[in-house]
Amino acid sequence: MDWVGFVFIGNVTGIGGGTLRDVILDVPVFWLVDWYYVVICSVSAVITYFATQQISRKSNALLWADAVGMALFSVLGAEKALRLGAEIPVAVIMGVFSACLGGIVRDVILNDVPVVFQKEIYITASLCGAIAYCVCFGLLGIIGIYAIGIGCVVAFTVRAIAIVTKLSMPAHKGLV
Repeated sequence: MDWVGFVFIGNVTGIGGGTLRDVILDVPVFWLVDWYYVVICSVSAVITYFATQQISRKSNALLWADAVGMALFSVLGAEKALRLGAEIPVAVIMGVFSACLGGIVRDVILNDVPVVFQKEIYITASLCGAIAYCVCFGLLGIIGIYAIGIGCVVAFTVRAIAIVTKLSMPAHKGLV
């Protein structure tokens, strides 16, 4: 893939989930209003393109950076939905969509089985973080930044435990 392909895939991954969230919530799509998101995704993709010799696709650094991003986007997606008046179950789903759908679309475009559909504890970690945020902020009334921090820590911790211990969800055995 050339650097333009990297930029395309980087943007699909970086803004894909939030784009669908905003379309579903019927609000202006965030990166159409604040275009710097596209610039950040594009610059990150170009850096990745040139750094691929030093970075393995399954690198631990990428795995941990992805865990941080998943945690943050899970909570910020839920936060945006709550701020717009969505009920807690909808906000939780919007948090998971924000964190996971861009990666799913990326993997489908690249003809890979999406990581979130393998035995990885990824969507579960995202779900835990979004729920923690919504409970803290929406039900307990904890101040926003603290609720965001708690949700992020929960999502990241669940994912970190899964990474370190190689914990995974049991796979479906299929039809007999």
